[in-house]
Amino acid sequence: MTAEDLFIGQRVKGIRKRRGITQQVLADRTGLSRGAIAKYESGERPVDSRRTLLTLAGALGVTLGDLTGHELDKFDPSTAGFHTAVPDLETILWAQGNVTDTRPPRTLDQLAADAQRATKLRNDCDYAALGPMLGPMLTDAYRHVRDAEREHAERAWDVLGTVAYGVASALRARGYHALAWTAAQEAERAANQIGAAAPLAAAAFSRGQIMLSRPGALPAALATTMGTAERIAAEVRTVGEIETYGMLHLQASIVTAIMGTDPEPHLIEAAEQAGRLADAKPNTSVARNESFGPANVALWRMSAAMERREPGRVLALAPTLSAADLPSEGRRAQYFVEIGKAHAMRKNYRDSLYALLRAEHAAPQHVRTMPPVRELVGHMMRTAKRDLTTGDLGKLAHRVGVVPT
Repeated sequence: MTAEDLFIGQRVKGIRKRRGITQQVLADRTGLSRGAIAKYESGERPVDSRRTLLTLAGALGVTLGDLTGHELDKFDPSTAGFHTAVPDLETILWAQGNVTDTRPPRTLDQLAADAQRATKLRNDCDYAALGPMLGPMLTDAYRHVRDAEREHAERAWDVLGTVAYGVASALRARGYHALAWTAAQEAERAANQIGAAAPLAAAAFSRGQIMLSRPGALPAALATTMGTAERIAAEVRTVGEIETYGMLHLQASIVTAIMGTDPEPHLIEAAEQAGRLADAKPNTSVARNESFGPANVALWRMSAAMERREPGRVLALAPTLSAADLPSEGRRAQYFVEIGKAHAMRKNYRDSLYALLRAEHAAPQHVRTMPPVRELVGHMMRTAKRDLTTGDLGKLAHRVGVVPT
C-alpha cells in the first residue's frame, strides 16, 4: 500500500470517480470551491476539520470510515486485546447478559470499583488493557439487574448504566459505531429505569458522540444533547450531575462549531458549571465524568476554535492551559493534537511535528490511529522539507501507518 492510498483526498477522488461525479459537481454539492476539491484530492491541502470531512462524506453518500480508512484500525496489533473482545461484547449486548458464564459475579461494590478502573484506562486510551475487562463487567452488571433484591434494584440499574456507557465510549473510540450505539441505548434504558440526572446525561452524551460519526446527523446530535440538558437542568446539584451536565454543553459546543454557529454560549455555561464543582454535594449515582472541570473546558474551547479554522485562536489559548492540569493521558494527547493542527494550518511544520510527538507520547494507541493525525502527517510528508521528512517525521509516518513499513 502506498502513501497516496492513505490520505483522505485520494479516497475522495476514488469514490467520486466511481460515482461518476466531476470535481465541479462535488464542489456544488458541498459548497466548497472546485479548486479546494482539487487540492484535497491531490494532497496539496489536508482535510483538517471534521466539518469538511462530514461535508465530503455526506456529498459522496459514504461514512466517515470510508474516507478515513478507520476500518483498518481494527487490525492494529497494538490494540489486538481490545478487538478480540468485541465479538463477546456483541453477544452480551444482544442477549442483554443472558449468556453462558459460570463465574461467580462480583458484588455491586466490586463492580462499581472495577468500572472506575476501566474508566481510567479508557481516559488514558489504554485499549489493550481495557478490552478484556469489558465483557465480564457487562455480564456481571446484567446479572445484578436480573437477580437483585428490590432494595438493591436501583443501584444495580445505576451500575449497569455506567458500565454500558463505558462500553459504548470504548467501542466508539475504536470505530465500532453501530455496536457502540447498541451499548449507548442500553445505558439510556438503565438511566430511564432510575430517572436520575447523571445517568440520563451520560447516556445522551454517548449517543451524541456517536452521531458525530454520521454525515447529516449533526442536528440530531445537538437535539439529543440539549434536549436532555434542558430536561435535567433544574436537578443538577451533585458532583456527578454537574460533571455529566457540563459535558452535554461541551458536546454542544463542538456540534455548533462544526455546524458553523457560535459555540461560545455552551462553553460559557460549561465554565460556569465547572466553577460549581468545589461546593457541590457528593454523588448519589455512580455515573460521573471525572474529566470535566475548568481545564477540560479550556481544552474544548481550543477544539471548538480549531473546528472554526481559527489557528491563531488555538495557539493563543494553548499557553493559558497546562497539559499537566488535564485529567488523563487522552485529554493531554488531544491538547497537543490541537496545537499540532493549528501549527500545520500556518505551515509551521516543525512546531506541528513537535506537538504531535508529544501527543503520541501521551497516548500512543489512540494518537497513532487518529484520522486527523494520519491526514496531517501524510500531508507533511508530501510538502515538508526533506530534512524533516527523513528524521522524526518519517519515523512518525511509519508508526501511524501513512507510509509502508
